[in-house]
Amino acid sequence: MMRSLAVAALVLFTGQASAQETTFRLKNSTQYPIAQLSVSPTQLNMWGPNFMRPPGIRPGEAREVSYRASPDWCMGDLRVTFADGGPPVVWGYLNLCTLKNISLHYDRMSGVPTARYDE
Repeated sequence: MMRSLAVAALVLFTGQASAQETTFRLKNSTQYPIAQLSVSPTQLNMWGPNFMRPPGIRPGEAREVSYRASPDWCMGDLRVTFADGGPPVVWGYLNLCTLKNISLHYDRMSGVPTARYDE
């Protein structure tokens, strides 16, 4: 297990030198303003830096977002930090190499994040 994590970390961080620009349209369909976005290879919780530029995305708004993605992995998780101080939320198992549009849905009462997306 540790070896797998070490290999994934190496791929994640050495891949930055050969990273490609990835862009998709993000719609905030939650009730909370989004302040930060970061990605990790699926289920590794190795979050990269925040790649969303200010200002945040208010509920109902959409924006094109871009980040430098490693060409070595496509399946990733997207983590959102809300501007109102709520806990971060993760949307998992997204194909970040083909993602074009994503609408994030989340309700703190249920605690279940869902998404609609086009690849």
